[in-house]
Amino acid sequence: MKQLFFFLIGLAWSAVLFAQSSTPGQFLFIFDASGSMWQKIDQDYKINVARSVMNTVLADIPPDARVGLMVYGHRRKNDCADIETLIPLGPLNPALFSAKLQQIDPKGMTPIAQSITAALELLRPVSGQVTVILISDGLETCSGDACALMRAAKAQGVNIALHVVGFGLKNDDQSSLECLAQAGGGQYFPANNVDELANALEQTVEPPVQGGGWLSIKASVDGKLLDIGFKIFKAGDAKEYAFGRTYTNPETNPRILLLPVGTYRAQVEAISLDGRPQQQFTDLVITPDDTLVLNVDFIMGDMEVLATRNGARSDATIRVLKAGSGEVVALGRTYNSPAQNPEKFRLLPGKYDLEITALEIKGRPVIRYENQTLAPGGSLAFKAEFPSGELQVGARQGTDLVDAVISINSVKSGKNIASGRTYLSAQSNPHSFTLEPGDYDVQLNPVKPKGLGKKSLRVSITAEKTTSVSVDW
Repeated sequence: MKQLFFFLIGLAWSAVLFAQSSTPGQFLFIFDASGSMWQKIDQDYKINVARSVMNTVLADIPPDARVGLMVYGHRRKNDCADIETLIPLGPLNPALFSAKLQQIDPKGMTPIAQSITAALELLRPVSGQVTVILISDGLETCSGDACALMRAAKAQGVNIALHVVGFGLKNDDQSSLECLAQAGGGQYFPANNVDELANALEQTVEPPVQGGGWLSIKASVDGKLLDIGFKIFKAGDAKEYAFGRTYTNPETNPRILLLPVGTYRAQVEAISLDGRPQQQFTDLVITPDDTLVLNVDFIMGDMEVLATRNGARSDATIRVLKAGSGEVVALGRTYNSPAQNPEKFRLLPGKYDLEITALEIKGRPVIRYENQTLAPGGSLAFKAEFPSGELQVGARQGTDLVDAVISINSVKSGKNIASGRTYLSAQSNPHSFTLEPGDYDVQLNPVKPKGLGKKSLRVSITAEKTTSVSVDW
């Protein structure tokens, strides 16, 4: 059935294969009036924001342009067929356009595919190129595949450029809308506030690219498609010319953009990878009617960290940072199980600093590795060995236990390393501490019985040894 539908569409268009035309610009707006347009954005309802921005954008359209308006979801709830042409394609009448927008009362579904079908039928007898602009605040809620429909129509020679503006879709997977824009030879514009919506619509009514070429951006990691965000800049220009995402859908990855002839640079960011790594590409030359293929490959490497204490696996936290920046790329923890120690990371090639912090030793000593280079597809292995000894501190008055607060300071650094309390229980008196080897000042402040004075002593801790001290009053 779907093949028959595409065949009939092809027959309908075969007699009117559109060629490039010098006629004034032609724009068909497809306006979302689904119920979700009553949600708020920037402290106002989406429908009000869209009306206001559209009225402003009308001033950017050449006065001799031909403009039409189609809307869906404005008359009935739960009706995927609620699609209406409010203004057929004709000479621009800003007052009429504004009045029609004001009458829209959002309440229905989001039949994107059926709206595209209606637009194709509306434009079938029209000569010259038409720019179609879909403004939607949601994904498809009815049946149909708008991307496949547009791809089939373009294959039959339909001369339209279709842009899609995703209004307030911040948290949704928008790959289906990006796919639709790509299939329609246009761009996808995410707009999450008033300014972004205005900027997006202003770009959609700019003159279409004539005699340009294509840039194909494919992103992968370890042989699998990778979701990246990208920005395209004209050489020497700091303002982005185009932007988008590839997602992991083969319909949008590679992402294909039509660009004017010229030289560009691209900035890409791996959205789903730790640290959101970036790559830069310069001197991208777009030539007429040709495709420049840009393969963005994030070839990962392996890093593992084994943490031990006195030769046995030990619990430690790991921070992997971009070398010299302090920016955290990955976090991990070894625990003391062979299943997780060594802790393993998959990372992009580059230079890294590591901070490995012992959790089983008071004061939590840190071992650092700096400026370590991970090659593409390479591997790095680190072992962090933390020596330690045990200190047992007892508090007594004759044969009776003394409840005392214990404070332990490092002689080397002067910092407080640990504290504890003996209480009046043989289970905690003496009190045990796991410490790095070294010299420490130990101070005891009695709590019970009352009236006892403070006492202090200095102790030396040796690796793999237990040092026991008993303080008597």
